[in-house]
Amino acid sequence: MAIWFHTHLRRLPVRAKTIQRVTQSILEHAGQRTAQISLSLVGKKRMRSLNRKYRGQDYPTDVLAFPMESLGKPTAVFLGDVVICLPVAIGQASRFDNTPDQEILRLLIHGTLHLLGYDHEHSQREAARMQRKERAIIKKLSPIPRLLA
Repeated sequence: MAIWFHTHLRRLPVRAKTIQRVTQSILEHAGQRTAQISLSLVGKKRMRSLNRKYRGQDYPTDVLAFPMESLGKPTAVFLGDVVICLPVAIGQASRFDNTPDQEILRLLIHGTLHLLGYDHEHSQREAARMQRKERAIIKKLSPIPRLLA
C-alpha cells in the first residue's frame, strides 16, 4: 500500500508521516488493504481553482476527491486523489464542533470514501450510509492523532 502525500503549504506545517500512517489506517478500515491514493494539502487559491475547473463552483471548498477508474487488474489498486484545503478545514472545524486535527481527519475519511464510491449527494439513503461509515472509521482511529505540527 502506498500513500503519495504532498503539501503545498509552508505556513501550515503538518506531520506528514502521521498523516500517511492515518491514511493507510483509513484504507484498511474501509477494507482496502492494497489500495493506493494520492493526498494533497492545498491553500484556498489552488482549491478555488480546482473547484471552479472540475465542479463549476467559484469558491474554495474543504475537500475534493478525484476517483481513478481501474484500467485492467493491477495487483495494487490506485483509487485516485484526495485534495484537502487546509485553511478551509481549520476555519470550519469549530462549526462542526471539531478540533482542527479532527476536522482534517473527517475530511480525509470523507474524501477517501468518495474514492471508494460513496456519494452523499446521490440520495439521503446513500448520505446516511456514508455518514455511518465515516463515524465507524473515526471511532476505530480514536484517539485522534495530532496531524498539525
